Amino acid sequence: MRICLFLTFASLLVFQFGCDQNESSSLRGQRNAQLTFYGLAVDEKGIPLQGVKFEFVVDSIPKDWSFDTRGQPHTRKTHTVISGDDGRIQFDAYAHIIFMNEAVLEGYRHLAARFGEESNLGIGVTSWSDLLYKSDPTNPAIYVFVKDGVKEVSALPSRGGFYAYGKQWRPNKPAWPKKPSLPDVVYKPPTTQPATTPS
Repeated sequence: MRICLFLTFASLLVFQFGCDQNESSSLRGQRNAQLTFYGLAVDEKGIPLQGVKFEFVVDSIPKDWSFDTRGQPHTRKTHTVISGDDGRIQFDAYAHIIFMNEAVLEGYRHLAARFGEESNLGIGVTSWSDLLYKSDPTNPAIYVFVKDGVKEVSALPSRGGFYAYGKQWRPNKPAWPKKPSLPDVVYKPPTTQPATTPS
């Protein structure tokens, strides 16, 4: 009986040791991704806006990251861009997360989703070694600005690009924010196309 108990205990030790080895060997390092980020500034009707000043902060994992140094602060770089006459913006980044720090145009207020997957204020680009987000010029992140005094909005914000769902890439689509940053405005479907309900 004692021999059996000893063998069982020894087997558990070997099994536990083997599990620890396998788990640690399967852990992956943190990575950044090189990308060009594409965005579009529009007014409450979806018309492109020129001259919107954006400030983005790109959060990057340090180049010498390891499990021993994982507590050190991330690298942060600020990108300031101004929308052109077509409302478009773009910048190149080596990113882990992209934060929008500021979006300003005189006479307008920025409508954004503060939280959740629909928010374009913060976009996770990577998770460990996995790419989570791909920006795309044909599906840019949409930033909606509401003219002072206007209460009805027919344009919908979007984080744009594509997001990873398992092994599939799905386009991020425009949607009315569940918790909009401007609580005094309401969504009104555009009159130039059939009425739709925001998702």
